[in-house]
Amino acid sequence: MTEDSVRRSREAQVESWIAEAKKLLEDGQETRALDLYRHAADDLPGAPWLQHRTAELSRKLKQRDVAIIYYRRAATAFQIAEFSKRAVAPLRTAWTLAVDGLPGSSKVLVELAGDLIHLQRRLGYAADATVSFERTNAALRSRGFSELGSHLLSTAVREPRGSGPASVRDAASASADEMAPPGSGLKSAESTDGARRPRFGRG
Repeated sequence: MTEDSVRRSREAQVESWIAEAKKLLEDGQETRALDLYRHAADDLPGAPWLQHRTAELSRKLKQRDVAIIYYRRAATAFQIAEFSKRAVAPLRTAWTLAVDGLPGSSKVLVELAGDLIHLQRRLGYAADATVSFERTNAALRSRGFSELGSHLLSTAVREPRGSGPASVRDAASASADEMAPPGSGLKSAESTDGARRPRFGRG
C-alpha cells in the first residue's frame, strides 16, 4: 500500500469511529462513545476539534486525568494549525481540572501553568499571564508546594512554530527544579506524582 492509501484508510477508520460514537451518544452510551472518540483522537492527533470533543466527553464522565490529556492535545493541535488563540480555552480548562486534582496533580499543574502563561504572553495577553501565574502560585501554596519561578513572566517569548508546548514544558520543568530551596520544608510539585492540519470538524 502507498502512503496516500494508508492515510485514506486511516481517515476512513476515524470517520467510522466518530459516526459510531455519535450513535452511541444518542443512545445514552457515553462511556462506550468515549472509547471510540479516544481511538479516533489517538489516531489523528493533529485534529484539534476531535481532541477537544474527546476531552469534553471525558470531563463530563468525570475522568479528569483523561480529560487533561486531550485538552492539552487540543491546545497543541490548535497551535500547530496556527490557531493559537483557540488553544487558550482548552489549556485553561485543563489547568482548572489540575487545580481541582491537587495535591496529586501538582506536577501536571506546573506543566500546564507554564504552557498557559507562555501562550498568553506570546499572544500579547500579559495581564492574563500574570493572573494565571498568581492563581497557580496561590493553589500550590495552599497545598504546601513551593511557587513557580518569576522568570516565567520575565523571560523572552519566542515564536515556536509548532513546537511551543514542548518548549514551554521544558521551562516548566526547569521552574519546578528551582521551586523548593534547600531546607524550606516545601514540596516540589515536580516530585509528588507517583502533525498535520486538522481535517475533521467538531464531531
